[in-house]
Amino acid sequence: MMYFMRKNIYRLALAGAVLMLMGACEDGKDEFLSDFSTILSFRNSGEQELALYKTGERTDYRLIVNKSGSDLDAMAQVSVNAMNEATLEAYNIANGTAYRLIPPTCYTVSGSSLQFASSELYKTVDVSISPEDVEAVMDGEGTYVIPFELTDSQDSISVDNKYAFLCVHEVLTPIFGFETTDYAYPEDVVGTSGTVSIENQVVMPVRNLWDFDFTVEMDTDVLDKYNMENETELVPMPEDAFLIEIVPFVAGTDKAKVVVTVDKAKMAYGMQALPLRITSSSNPSFLIDDATGSCVIRINNAVVARSELEEIRPTGYSSYGLVDWDGSGVPGLLDGDPATFCHGDYAYGENDPVYGQYIDFVLPAAINYFAYDFQARDSNANGAPTVTDIYIGNDGETWTKLGTVQSALTSGGEKFSSGVLPSKESFTHLRFAVIKSNAGDCRQENVYWNGAELKLYGK
Repeated sequence: MMYFMRKNIYRLALAGAVLMLMGACEDGKDEFLSDFSTILSFRNSGEQELALYKTGERTDYRLIVNKSGSDLDAMAQVSVNAMNEATLEAYNIANGTAYRLIPPTCYTVSGSSLQFASSELYKTVDVSISPEDVEAVMDGEGTYVIPFELTDSQDSISVDNKYAFLCVHEVLTPIFGFETTDYAYPEDVVGTSGTVSIENQVVMPVRNLWDFDFTVEMDTDVLDKYNMENETELVPMPEDAFLIEIVPFVAGTDKAKVVVTVDKAKMAYGMQALPLRITSSSNPSFLIDDATGSCVIRINNAVVARSELEEIRPTGYSSYGLVDWDGSGVPGLLDGDPATFCHGDYAYGENDPVYGQYIDFVLPAAINYFAYDFQARDSNANGAPTVTDIYIGNDGETWTKLGTVQSALTSGGEKFSSGVLPSKESFTHLRFAVIKSNAGDCRQENVYWNGAELKLYGK
């Protein structure tokens, strides 16, 4: 008990001594001095979050000390000192903080004694830090700091801006990965001659100081996972239909590039995907990010251009899960008036566990190519479709899935145009099945979709 009492008395006495020293350093001055005052302060005072990455290189940070006040032509001097263990502990007691010290063996400081000429309004101090050394001294959780304070000046030191704490919560291993993990080529591919070039950036979170390369390969496991998570049935692009070129990282840039050249003559029919994975890095300091180390490129081989399709006016329709007591029913979707709308049931019915809420259309003639335009409800997009399955057939009873369309409508009245969905077999019936919307999964009870306009196109 006596030991703990003595320890607490020592800590309180030490805190009091430091507070007295803080007051003495100010020489009784504050921010509101005479017209001839000079005030010195850290421009980047307080907590400064520091990201440290283990790359085999040191991390540099620059402290900036400002000279201000009414007499900017005055000369001044001040010291930038790193706190030791005892000074930091006293600061923690006085301020209710729990900083943990990063020892000076982990960093170097240049130019800590500053002399301001009459023309100088700021000076800098460079801190060079070894991330590996910092990691070695971090033995638990908490905020580790390199703590600096301004001292030893005949001029006033700002009370509010005299401390700078370079804070480290963890030392990270640098990673890199694809900038876009789900990339849809923005245009349909038409024709069977020539090539298509697709680019995706590969990025890192740190300032790059190195030249290094990496490898990228097709990985169908990536596509299997994508199909499962997105409830799609995308098929992989034929392996002989594309070539992958890597534009590697170059010192001074934090982006590299993957360029895929696709031979249109060797593409599969319809919507397909190219699943890619980064498989290795020539720089052992960088790891491949688990979350962004793979990507799926979606590309649609439509064979014909969308401009070749003509608007179709169905000769008949039926629906499941859509109502006429909220909105105008299916006619509100087909009448050309964006002020009317069609709405799904959200109160009384049960949705189909496979097709959600859908509309079956009878087409005036057989077609092989289909596309559509959709417009969200005028007032909002709360029920706009996000995943729509398109089924085709010839008798209104037997259906074959043509494809899945993903859309992102976020505001009232917003429009969406699908790509062209081709079919080798002609069809006369079409099922427009919304399985997900901004309201949720339309295969679940009381979940719905809605919209203002739907136009069908075909050839």
